[in-house]
Amino acid sequence: MRKWIAVYLLLLGTLGASVGQIMLEDSTAEAVPEKVPQLTLRGHYGTLFAHSQDVQNTAGARPVGLHAELGQQWYGAETWRRFGCFPRTGLALAYYHYDNRILGQGLTAAYYLEPTFPISRRLVLGARGAAGVSWLSNPYHPERNPANMSYSTALSAYLALGLSTYYRFQEQWAVTLMVDYQHVSNGGFKQPNKGINWPTIGLGLDYTLEPLRLVRPPRGQRAQEWREAPPRRDVYLFGGVRNVASGETRRYVLGGGGVTYSRQVSNINSLTAGVEAYGDWALREQLVRDSLTDRSHVRVGAMVGHEFLLGKIIFSQQLGVYVFKQVPYYSRLYHRWGLLYRINRSLSAGVNLKAHSHVANFWDLRLVTHW
Repeated sequence: MRKWIAVYLLLLGTLGASVGQIMLEDSTAEAVPEKVPQLTLRGHYGTLFAHSQDVQNTAGARPVGLHAELGQQWYGAETWRRFGCFPRTGLALAYYHYDNRILGQGLTAAYYLEPTFPISRRLVLGARGAAGVSWLSNPYHPERNPANMSYSTALSAYLALGLSTYYRFQEQWAVTLMVDYQHVSNGGFKQPNKGINWPTIGLGLDYTLEPLRLVRPPRGQRAQEWREAPPRRDVYLFGGVRNVASGETRRYVLGGGGVTYSRQVSNINSLTAGVEAYGDWALREQLVRDSLTDRSHVRVGAMVGHEFLLGKIIFSQQLGVYVFKQVPYYSRLYHRWGLLYRINRSLSAGVNLKAHSHVANFWDLRLVTHW
């Protein structure tokens, strides 16, 4: 597990460096995006979403958290020309008390990306995505904590999506309000792993180290190079491990591959379509235990999705439907969330999370070739 977390952290670290390198990719550009450091402190209050019968023992809990963020606000005409927004990027540290003795407490470190859009001279709206790692205090244990069906490893992956507002009452100070949906799980690496899901509302203060005004440039000042970009075609292989049942230490491999077609629709957005096929030997073991040996452990899916293109980083979201599935354990729909780092023009490596509804199925590592 520690090896997988280390790889995950390494890829997250490259995200921050890569966003900064976007301005360097065109060495002939006369102007570069501007940015200013910012600090944010926000308190959060929410409710635990008991998304399955197995985690009804967490229903009714009201998590309370504190977020501290160190980041950068991008601004200026060149930023708007390249991205069509004013991105905020940075590191968020969060503490949560889950208001439930079974779940305990959690500490999270996450990288966030937040495109923001000025609505008026004082008001800014944003949409945020964040990914990182959480340490959880009270994992499942057959003797010490047998009721915890939500997580079984102290280290787990963290994902969050949210909407935010910033009301600037001084040149360097703003009140910030956020609503978000947060998720923690180990991606099926060890069972039980139903995950923790909790929506929250957060209120706090935002401070920029220099006076700041976000002003949209006149219309027509947007980079249009993306219109000349050819479609991208990907072929990839992926693999991972997971176990079958709670308390078991043996893990089984899974692996497969797929193809994706990507068409850029703006400077930082692409739409995708693809297919994938893979075998899951943990699933085969489950079929043997359930006397369903005539069923296949292979699954084939078709997907459509979206990508954020951030220099050397691609952040993808896909919705899939199984076109071949003989097992009775999962719904026909699933979704994937991925990070890819572009090693060069033709090769990328990354991580990807596959889930059914609110429950993670597995994490995988993947190698992708582009043309």
